[in-house]
Amino acid sequence: MKICYVAADVAVPHYRGSSTHVYELARNLVKLGHEVHVVARRVSPSQARLEVIDGITIHRFQRGIFFSSRRSSFTNAQARGSYRGETSPLLWKSYEAYLRTAFPLYIGAEVMRVVKESTIDLIFERETSFGAGALASMLTGRPLVLEVIGNRVTKLQLNRSSKIVAYTSGMFEGKQEASKVVLVTGAVDADTFRPDPASGTEVRERYSLGRGPVVGYVGTFQEWHGLGELIECAGRVVHERPDVKFLMVGPYYAKTKAEVEAAGLSASFVFTGPVDYGQVPAFMNASDVLVAPYNPEKIRSSEQVRKHGLGSPLKVFEYMAVGKPVITTDVRPISDPVQDGVTGYLVPPGDAEALGSTILKVLGDGKASEKVGSAGRRSVTESYSWNIVAGRLCSLFESVISSARTGN
Repeated sequence: MKICYVAADVAVPHYRGSSTHVYELARNLVKLGHEVHVVARRVSPSQARLEVIDGITIHRFQRGIFFSSRRSSFTNAQARGSYRGETSPLLWKSYEAYLRTAFPLYIGAEVMRVVKESTIDLIFERETSFGAGALASMLTGRPLVLEVIGNRVTKLQLNRSSKIVAYTSGMFEGKQEASKVVLVTGAVDADTFRPDPASGTEVRERYSLGRGPVVGYVGTFQEWHGLGELIECAGRVVHERPDVKFLMVGPYYAKTKAEVEAAGLSASFVFTGPVDYGQVPAFMNASDVLVAPYNPEKIRSSEQVRKHGLGSPLKVFEYMAVGKPVITTDVRPISDPVQDGVTGYLVPPGDAEALGSTILKVLGDGKASEKVGSAGRRSVTESYSWNIVAGRLCSLFESVISSARTGN
């Protein structure tokens, strides 16, 4: 089976969660014996337009037809600023309008070329390609399966798709398209994300973390990731455990770092900036507890989140896979892989006091937290591997292709 995975708004490979998702899913489809072409975002002139990585053929195209967007700077290994930089709201709205109009036409033509040249059997489009895959499907007659992570779906994508892969049940609840939906979960590469004390020790030494407890966070420092609550509870944690360090890994940390400084907690926080995907497990292994205190109420489109739900939490799966105790938010589907007190710990969203108490509880009982961490790893390796998800999708793709050929 030959698949064209259209993820034109995603850089592959890269350290962001969307990139991890596309790369791991494509890689595991290849491991199952299929030919996979990924249409991805080209974020730098130095990037190859065409490259084969782990058996995946990656076709890269810049977002702008005649220009590269300013947001391409997110690939900078020293990224520290905000997502939108100094871009004015008016310019940003104009750019978003471009992404929903000219952009899918441009990428759609390129996808059509890939489909014809490589005799693709099926087009698998991530919704942030805004219909590029759907257009190519219309022009080539190849069936389309739509992958929906967020709520930026277009009518063209919905109408053209034979099936819709969704990561939360609320996304299409009560809608006409509900009959097309197939629910899947996020996943983890448990061979890459695994217990590795030696790599954790190296990170501790490199960043002078000492021998005290380390609370780890990995992410892109968005407001709704619960960073405000983490800073709020850190004062209490540091007061009771003066030797604790907070290891903060990822890009766009400038605002969070400023808030830490304003709270007088700079001595207890270490900001590393973004790290390569392959190095992320070492930073997780350097931690004694890993936190993902999401607060969906702080998402700008919080009403849409309440209505449709969030996507699967890749970060939580990865945390659990390294065998460390995990603290996350009791909001579905974030909480789905976590059994409170057994495979991880759940706290109410936005509750800094509960977050602080749980951190101190975990740090105060090493044997119990080690048991929970081990149980978390067993849970994700048995139920949430990329190989399992890829296998389910292969069965779905084969069914769609068969139906398209027979006209059913």
